[in-house]
Amino acid sequence: MLLSSKLLSLLKQFSKHELNSFKKFVNSPFHNEQEELNHLLVIIDKYFRATEKEQQKKPLEKEKVWRKIFGNKGYQDVRMRRLCSDLIKLAYSFLSYNVYQKDNLSEDLNLLKALRERSLQKHFDSSLSQIRKTIDKNEIRNAAYHFSNYTINYNIFNLPKDAGAKIKIFHHLEKADYHLECFYIAKKLENYCDYLGLSGSISFDVEIDLLPDFLDYIENSIYINEPSIKAYFLVTKMLLATSDSDYFLSLKQHLEDYCSQLTLQELDVLYIHLKNYCIIKINKGKSEYLIRLFEIFQTLLKERIILKDGIISPQNYKNITTVGLQIKEYEWVENFIQEYTKNLPKEHRENTLSYNLAKVYFYQNKYDKVIENLRSVEYKNHVYALGGKLLLLKTYYELKEFIALDSLTDSFRIYIRRNKIISREVKQQYLNMLRFVKKLSSTIPGDKKALDKIRAQIDKCKALAGKKWVLEKVAELS
Repeated sequence: MLLSSKLLSLLKQFSKHELNSFKKFVNSPFHNEQEELNHLLVIIDKYFRATEKEQQKKPLEKEKVWRKIFGNKGYQDVRMRRLCSDLIKLAYSFLSYNVYQKDNLSEDLNLLKALRERSLQKHFDSSLSQIRKTIDKNEIRNAAYHFSNYTINYNIFNLPKDAGAKIKIFHHLEKADYHLECFYIAKKLENYCDYLGLSGSISFDVEIDLLPDFLDYIENSIYINEPSIKAYFLVTKMLLATSDSDYFLSLKQHLEDYCSQLTLQELDVLYIHLKNYCIIKINKGKSEYLIRLFEIFQTLLKERIILKDGIISPQNYKNITTVGLQIKEYEWVENFIQEYTKNLPKEHRENTLSYNLAKVYFYQNKYDKVIENLRSVEYKNHVYALGGKLLLLKTYYELKEFIALDSLTDSFRIYIRRNKIISREVKQQYLNMLRFVKKLSSTIPGDKKALDKIRAQIDKCKALAGKKWVLEKVAELS
């Protein structure tokens, strides 16, 4: 039997540097007193450094690993499994420790608490001075910033003092309460925005509520001046608005004005809300939001917000290509593909490139190449599957391959109806698309009465994927 796949899959995600650091971590008596775990990790590390062919020839079998660690001692499966389990726990501790070490402020805040509990006033003051220097160097004013300031002021106020001294530092309790309220509001709005964003695209029976008049309270309070709170407040108002409003433009401007006071991770999330809002509007026929979405993507690329450690996700790559093609920025899209394909994850690079090249060929009317590229695409999630099937549907229509079109329409409809992850609204958008394509494929060109009727139905349809393309096909038949 092979060694624990759970252990190997975990350690395989470690970089060479991390694996070397982990060996030192395991070798330290402070973290580990089992010498056998050192031997086990060395064996696994040596296995990882071998070539793929060597790994296939000599897989890590439990009994062979046991003999390398314990020699001729009789094999004990329970103990072998326990060793693997203990090494997994150490790996978890190592990962947690690394995160803790990278967050110097959290470490300092914990130290501040420890010094306060031991009444070490001089050490407390010295540590506090260092923490304040760290915070002052950073422009960020997000929920984490408020939590840090809450912790600082709480610890200052709760230093052991007599009643008279407490009164003199009472303002620290006020500051602690202010920052605690800011932290709560920011995180509450953040959670609520995620709920609003996801509830429109994924079918889950989840409910997250706000306190009565919560938004009015924020809007008329001093807390609205905090950049993170204002950002999530604007997202909430934008997503709750039943018609077009100024909240979209206000949020876009706010993010441009206060980008230095929010982390890249937070900016990414906030821009996702902006992008999704554009997509909702586009799907409802508001084509002007295509330009706005394209501008957002340009900003994300320029500020490198969309890149994570130099990597662009296949989904973002696809969306950027799609929007650029829809507004006929063909040269820009070609330059984008040429420049950013290398930034895709290696394991997704070929699949993503094939899918997006298929889209480029579609806009260039090279339909045979569309089909050729789509054949090599693996649909690993419902978003890719919907996009790929829709692109193939439009390609068959353009080629007048109506037998293939009918077959795909039937299978596509079954896929949509059986998929439990896709929300009801998104399902309706694609089912309506199938319905209109079916009608158009059987309509005689020049049949004004029939085409006027279809056009009127399309205009009234509020949920329709690819609405712009469908209207173009109606115009061609007129």
